[in-house]
Amino acid sequence: MTDRRLNRIVIAVLFLLPVLLFLKYLFGSRMLFGTDWLGGGSYAAHRFMADYIRNHWQFAFWQPHILCGQPTAAAFFGDMFYWPLVALRLILPVHVVWTWTFVLHLFLAGLGTYLFLRELDIPVLPAGLGGIAYMLAGSLITLTYAGHDGRLIGSALLPLALFFLHRGMTSHKLIHFLLCGLTVGMQLLSGHVQKVYYTGLMLVAFFLFMLARALRREKSFRLGLRLAGAFAIGLAFAGAFAAIQYLPIYGNLPYGARGAERGYEFATSWSMPIAETFDLLTPKFSGGLHDYWSRNPFKLHSEYLGILPLLFALIAVVRLWRRPQVRFFFFSFIAALVMAWGGNTPFYRLAYLLPGIAKFRGPAMIFFAAAFSLVVLAGFGLGYVLQPRPACPAGRVEEPPPRRKTRTADRRPRTPGRRLPDFVRPAVFAGILLLAFLLFAAIGHGALTSLLNPGPRLAAFNANYSNLLSGLAFATLLWAVGILLATLAGTGRLTAPTFTAITALVMFLDISISLDLWNEDKGYIRSVPAPAEYFAPDDVVAALKTDTTLYRVLPLNYGTRGRDYSQEGRLWLHDIQSVSGQLPNPLQSWQDFIGAGSSVMFQAGNLAAPNFLNLTNVKYVIGPVLPDDLSDYDEQTRRYVSQLRLYFSQPWFEPLYTGRQFTVYRNRNVLPRAYVAASWQVAHDKDEVLAALHDEQFDPARVALLYEDPGLPLPPTSDTAAGSAAITLYDPNRIIVHAALSRPGILVLSENWQPDWQARVDGKPARILRAFHTFRAVPLDPGDHTIELRYDSPHFRLGALLSALAMGFFVAVAAVSLLLRRRHVALTSAS
Repeated sequence: MTDRRLNRIVIAVLFLLPVLLFLKYLFGSRMLFGTDWLGGGSYAAHRFMADYIRNHWQFAFWQPHILCGQPTAAAFFGDMFYWPLVALRLILPVHVVWTWTFVLHLFLAGLGTYLFLRELDIPVLPAGLGGIAYMLAGSLITLTYAGHDGRLIGSALLPLALFFLHRGMTSHKLIHFLLCGLTVGMQLLSGHVQKVYYTGLMLVAFFLFMLARALRREKSFRLGLRLAGAFAIGLAFAGAFAAIQYLPIYGNLPYGARGAERGYEFATSWSMPIAETFDLLTPKFSGGLHDYWSRNPFKLHSEYLGILPLLFALIAVVRLWRRPQVRFFFFSFIAALVMAWGGNTPFYRLAYLLPGIAKFRGPAMIFFAAAFSLVVLAGFGLGYVLQPRPACPAGRVEEPPPRRKTRTADRRPRTPGRRLPDFVRPAVFAGILLLAFLLFAAIGHGALTSLLNPGPRLAAFNANYSNLLSGLAFATLLWAVGILLATLAGTGRLTAPTFTAITALVMFLDISISLDLWNEDKGYIRSVPAPAEYFAPDDVVAALKTDTTLYRVLPLNYGTRGRDYSQEGRLWLHDIQSVSGQLPNPLQSWQDFIGAGSSVMFQAGNLAAPNFLNLTNVKYVIGPVLPDDLSDYDEQTRRYVSQLRLYFSQPWFEPLYTGRQFTVYRNRNVLPRAYVAASWQVAHDKDEVLAALHDEQFDPARVALLYEDPGLPLPPTSDTAAGSAAITLYDPNRIIVHAALSRPGILVLSENWQPDWQARVDGKPARILRAFHTFRAVPLDPGDHTIELRYDSPHFRLGALLSALAMGFFVAVAAVSLLLRRRHVALTSAS
């Protein structure tokens, strides 16, 4: 069979395997489960953006449904500009595109790995197995459970970036460096900067490795400068290509909660515990989804990538150590692993010195680079197993050839007549060590538990112990199967295609069984009903929809309950605005206002105070139905119920609706979304503002707290109303308010302030001031006014221009490269 035909078969298999895994979710009858996809509001956000683009043919730059309004493009709104998925969402249901996101990018992960291994001169079949190994690696495929599509895309595109970089370094053509940059640019547009950062580290290391080899081989300083320049152009192109997304983020950094460094403790949070390295042997070691016992609060993914890739990586290290690529990827594996351990070793202090890394947490995310390095090593090992070996007539033992210096890559067994290839002995020795570990775990339960302090972790470890033993036993069995297959292939008893087919099947079954991919109750691939059913309106939504005015709600205990994540997105999907929600980079002024401090989470202690609640336009509070009889509850629950009962007994609350689980309370003192304050005071800082709002004698309806003088001729206090305001148009990118004032006043709009919002009063530019630290205010003279507020980001305009210019440059270089290639082919044919 020709390599061309084998190539087509390999690519087809790489596509069909993820299709097989996600087959029952591909056409929309069920929706793929993901904690962040459902509970984090990701489905609602993607649906909101897709609907807005489809209806208005422009992006929504503001999301008004959560957190009193937040930026989209300027605040890491996922894959807002990742154009392949954006285009698909315009023609397919969002939840269908969600499933295809995983299928297509797992395929790209496998395809990129295959192409990269082929670029390293690894034959088709071993390279194909390498592609399968990486696409099925736990660092990628288990991201479905948490709904981390951005992390998947970043991990999936790493091999393609390395492929184009290698091609550029060998061909010396700019177009390949630009294709590398395009791949990195697509990673950037997927929205997960941390994955791109780690990809950049690996690209720089691989570039320096190849540059050193090229300089040693060619001994040309000019060539080195040329390659370095092309690599720099490729990286600059990646930045320019993604400028449409990242210039708005850059402009918002001074105002976002993640715009500053948090220190070493923050940067090392969610490090990979060193003990979890044993998850490479079995994902059951640390307990997985249900019996996790290790040091992090929880774990929603796995590092397991199968036993056979480990076996073949070992063969490569032992038998092909002198190959520079083997040494490079061995050390890249070690470096990535140590970085994944993060603060669990002192070595991360060195990594912490790298520019920008202090802004990231979760060093364990770099493990995808370690997994890829192992897969590359496995590709070399597979190639070594399947390389042709001299035949020997039956019953005859040839004399070994004369000793001579030779490259390890070209070595053959010293005595070709031996029955066992030279890689069997180290593989068997490693298998014996694995078996010894299994036996020690079986008889040394007490010794292992003594390493843990009494408490929940020890209890979880004991509960998981039987799973740990069964996982190690399964790993030992698979190691033995791998040795058997490699031995049969190495001795010629299995043909390369047969060995490849069996090995691919074993790898697929290993991942499927070990990670419970077919088990909807225990595995990482699960589903829920389609959105129309899953997010169908409940009794709370029905009660709230009877009010057609513009308001917000505060949901207390109305959210994730067990495995039901539907309530998190249900309010948004039914156009009910909430002060709660999740966002990667909320505005810091809003976090200050609600009392969340430096956290990016919704921790809204300040909203218990009436002034804060009223200012945020919270008209309804959703709380649990409070039981009358607390005798069956523990002390902590009794205390919590008593606090809620006291809170809702305050005179400004009245029950609107009581259902089986929830009660909706109306806030009688809610302030409208837009109103006119008759007076103003200048505050010096946020502490002064927050202190005033905590004072129940202070009336925010009468006095607006500002940070600068509005320039109006009015006294600092007044007891009479200055006028009224009404919102006549409310759109994510544009708000129009009509106001009528009998004397000068301050229009207060309870939407978060952000500098990209511009105001015009009666068609003339006007200032937007900050009111109450986080909201907007517009000074107004007496009379009737039309106030238009429009989102207009100069950073977005510049970013869009740079991205367009970058694509124009890429198209021009690609066209020139194509013309030169055709000319070269024509000249070759003529000669």
